[in-house]
Amino acid sequence: MTAPTQLNSDSGKINFDSIGCTGNSELQSFMVTDFNSPFMIMWFNTSFLSLSFFIEFIYLKFQLKNNNNNNININNNKKNFKTTFLLILKLYKLKFKENNISFKKLFFVSIPITIVYVGLSWCWLIALSMTEVSISTAISQSSSVFCFILSIIILKEKIEILKTISVLIFMGGIVGITVVTANLSKSIYPNAIKGDLLIILSAALWAVYEVMTSKFIGNVNRTAVNTYIGFIGLIDLILGIPFILILNSVGFEPFQIPSSAKTFGMLLTNAIVGASITYLINWGLSITSPLFVRSGELMAIPLTLLFDIIVKHMKLPLLAIPGYILIVVAFILSIFIEARNIKKQKKEKEEGGEEEEEEKQQNIENNNV
Repeated sequence: MTAPTQLNSDSGKINFDSIGCTGNSELQSFMVTDFNSPFMIMWFNTSFLSLSFFIEFIYLKFQLKNNNNNNININNNKKNFKTTFLLILKLYKLKFKENNISFKKLFFVSIPITIVYVGLSWCWLIALSMTEVSISTAISQSSSVFCFILSIIILKEKIEILKTISVLIFMGGIVGITVVTANLSKSIYPNAIKGDLLIILSAALWAVYEVMTSKFIGNVNRTAVNTYIGFIGLIDLILGIPFILILNSVGFEPFQIPSSAKTFGMLLTNAIVGASITYLINWGLSITSPLFVRSGELMAIPLTLLFDIIVKHMKLPLLAIPGYILIVVAFILSIFIEARNIKKQKKEKEEGGEEEEEEKQQNIENNNV
């Protein structure tokens, strides 16, 4: 994949994520008001990620149908379900062996990362009922700072001047928006400070999740990415059930089921949209940097603002406009930085291949002598 093509692909995913994040945030805001069970909503949403195993199954089935690779003999007319399943399982194992991480290690890595993901999602849903969605979204993007720091510490990324400037511009926009709009919701949301603190905690955990995901599934193939995402959904599904019972028994979050078809429909829609966004974010983390993924998610801030203005008739102070402009500028700058890094990596790879070819040629000449 060429640098421009990869950047366009990544940017497309990021743009879809930002639009999806906007819709999902607003939908979740309605959900926690109509169905006040944050942990149940989070558990239901995350469980849908286990469908990634099924997605990988479909991919491999099509590959078996259209190709004859990896020394697997295919005869579609004579295969029954059991034979097909065994062939897919064999191809799955072959695909997984192409990665630098084992199936067992990926499973054990997924457990603590799932706990982090569950924690950040739960904090976010609890906080949504305490403040305006557009303000919550703006504050949550403080995770860019945590992500920037953790990328340097954990991923050993180099400190670049332009990347540092883009983060500072982002944060300038976020702080400006937060300070100006915070006073608007004090009368409506008396627990806004508590909500803001929960959002900051969620932001810090989200940065941990993104950086650790990039560390363990960066540069792996589709099979490993789908397996990782599926593990998160499966672990959440299994471990979440006893936790729901515990929360109910101590009275922290009484167990309840949707009281109407409308509520269940909203819950299901929210789960599908949320799982789709998380799926795409994980794919983005496997092929690009966490900070670039964060930059795309930051675009949800102006989008949620537009929704609050148009649908909820929220009044926007003129002083907040510069903050939104800063976010857009920083987003454009981050795309430029990522494009430059992709071109640089491609050039280094090509130069490395040329050096290897020259070394082989030199060895052949020496052997002939």
